[in-house]
Amino acid sequence: MLTSTARPVPPPAVRSTDRGFLSDVLLTESVPREHGFEPLRVEGRLPPDLRGTLLRNGPGQFEVFGRRIAHSFEADGLITAVRLGGGQAAGACRITASAGRASEQAAGRMLYGTALPWHRRFANSVRGRGKNTANTSVVTWQGRVLALMEAARPTELALGDADITTIGETDLGVIGAAFSAHPHRVAARHASYNFGVEYGRKTRIALYELPDVGAIRRLGEVDLGFAPMLHDFIATEKHLVFFVSPAVVHVPRMLLQLGDFRDLFRWQPARGTEVIVVPIDEPAKITRFSVDAFYQWHFANAFERGGELIVDYVRYPDFETFEGLSGAPDVAKPLGGTLHRATIDVAARKFSSEATLDRAVEFPRLHPTREGAPHQLTWLAADGLQTVLAHRGDGHDREFRFADHEAISEPVLVPRGGVHEADGWVLVLVYDHHARQTSLAVLDGARLEDGPVARAWFDHHVPATFHGTFIPA
Repeated sequence: MLTSTARPVPPPAVRSTDRGFLSDVLLTESVPREHGFEPLRVEGRLPPDLRGTLLRNGPGQFEVFGRRIAHSFEADGLITAVRLGGGQAAGACRITASAGRASEQAAGRMLYGTALPWHRRFANSVRGRGKNTANTSVVTWQGRVLALMEAARPTELALGDADITTIGETDLGVIGAAFSAHPHRVAARHASYNFGVEYGRKTRIALYELPDVGAIRRLGEVDLGFAPMLHDFIATEKHLVFFVSPAVVHVPRMLLQLGDFRDLFRWQPARGTEVIVVPIDEPAKITRFSVDAFYQWHFANAFERGGELIVDYVRYPDFETFEGLSGAPDVAKPLGGTLHRATIDVAARKFSSEATLDRAVEFPRLHPTREGAPHQLTWLAADGLQTVLAHRGDGHDREFRFADHEAISEPVLVPRGGVHEADGWVLVLVYDHHARQTSLAVLDGARLEDGPVARAWFDHHVPATFHGTFIPA
């Protein structure tokens, strides 16, 4: 096994106030009510040029007919939308009306998930029955709105003037059993890319291209030697890059439905992390090799540099954060890894990785025009989800830290049209522990340290949202 030449880095320091979103209502309490678009109370002045709709997705229902779910990843997805324009804001919150949820509503009881009694879980496994929770991300492609979770097909939504409705699951004409929650667009190729892990006797990664114009196509497959928990990948102008970490799906336990959701995965560091590089134009010519084990939930970006690939990602030493994301009251693990930059020499099968920021960070985002190309700024949620950080890498970072009783979501940059990567509005959902309410905060990317120029308040809390997108008006 080839080993990583990564410089050893101690875990990021965690302040006493760092909670991540692992406590209070963020991963423990369902949204108190669903509703269509209704006016939100605005503090400050919303920018007149900020017109469009922010869509966010995350787990929204943690109980089904009085029974708690076992892990937040099993929760029904909640789409939160904030429509902006004319100095006003309107918000909507809707649980995705999946076929599985509809069947539970009809039955009046929980029908799916690892919180069920064993005999019901086993019967579901034998019959191949499950629920597409669509609870991780929401994206748009060719005008279609798709709610995503990594173990199922996309769920299409309709974003109306008054409300959000669920159309239903779709394969877009070619998708197999799964479609990851993390498509990545490459602006230079006028296309987005994604994958789906297909589990079976031989587990493999299915590769997809979603062009800005034209039909989706399946690029090919990558066979794997085991069944991994694979959450994200990254794309450059020429390559798709996977870091397949040894977070292993325990197939016998899954088939027999032994234990709850957390018991279905094992961290096996002796396997190492496999680096897989796929040329987009020649997807059969795969390069793969292994390095010392590490885990990552999310990538920031990647680009070509001569014969090397440069990959920015948030790195963890192991899989412990999976426990923290359960939302269980007895688990208190802060979410936040270390921002790393990896250099991959594809021809020589060499990999090195170094920390570029000594802060606990997550949910990296870029200016949309820089995806798949060299960039200067990475937008991050830092310090236990309390700080919006614009990281430059040259010592000129900008940031704004919210109050200790507040926790933020992934930052989304809405460009204003200028040439600079900071020229835009940064949108974050903010949960106020004292008020037990959530607001949308709007910050000026060029003057981040000044804090929000405006906030639009829901009259209730919104559980933690994982990922989202902005649709210009």
